[in-house]
Amino acid sequence: MGVLQRFERRLEGMVGLAFARLFKGKVHPAEIAKALQREADEQRSVVGEGRILAPNVYVVRLGDTDYEHLGQWSDQLAGELADMVSEHIDDEGYSIFDAVRVHLELDSDLPTGVFEVSSEVADPDAPSARGDLAPAGVPPLPGHPPLPPLPPLRGHVGDTGRVSPSSARPGSRATVTHALVVDGPGTRHELSTGRNVIGRGTEADIRLPDTGVSRKHVDVVLDGGVATVEDLGSTNGTLVNGRRVSRQPLSDGDVIRIGHSVLVYRRDGA
Repeated sequence: MGVLQRFERRLEGMVGLAFARLFKGKVHPAEIAKALQREADEQRSVVGEGRILAPNVYVVRLGDTDYEHLGQWSDQLAGELADMVSEHIDDEGYSIFDAVRVHLELDSDLPTGVFEVSSEVADPDAPSARGDLAPAGVPPLPGHPPLPPLPPLRGHVGDTGRVSPSSARPGSRATVTHALVVDGPGTRHELSTGRNVIGRGTEADIRLPDTGVSRKHVDVVLDGGVATVEDLGSTNGTLVNGRRVSRQPLSDGDVIRIGHSVLVYRRDGA
């Protein structure tokens, strides 16, 4: 079971199974988790002796509606997100100066469904940009100067569209399966090689009883072990990790939002 899957299991215990109803049109915690994982990967840096340093302090900024909506779970959610990032950092072999911390903050300039993520390395030998988060008792890397805060990543959930290098490991001999899991009921649809059309109509391979979904809304094409989502000229469009796309390769844990439905792409066994 991957890092994101373990996070979602814990999330189920926190908010129940009715994700589609709870987060319809709003920021979904799975989207935040994916963006934080990507932030750790994109803001890592080589600091000498082959060591790779990742940020250990992450800030998630939310608009009024999303901040209020997630507020009822804010402390527990922040803790679960921090655990998820820590697991990802361990899996990738990155170094950190201190325990990972995630903070949810209000930014009234952000519209509903959009959030921003930023991060910093909290160096014990240098003042933190967020003084209340300065770590203690962790030895610095040998010969490493104080690090400034890393630049923020605009978090229109998942705005790079790139497949993380860690999502495909050469030489793996395990059987790889590709699937879409419908958020809410948890229905799992294994993808077949070639086209996998998702829509409301009877001709769709994966049918969703959602009035916001077109008859043939989106196609997930599986070719050469890579799944690529392609919008089929739908009325309401297709979002991957919160960003409207026409065509984009998928990596494990990517969140596809069409109409009022949320699907999570799973690449298992890699």
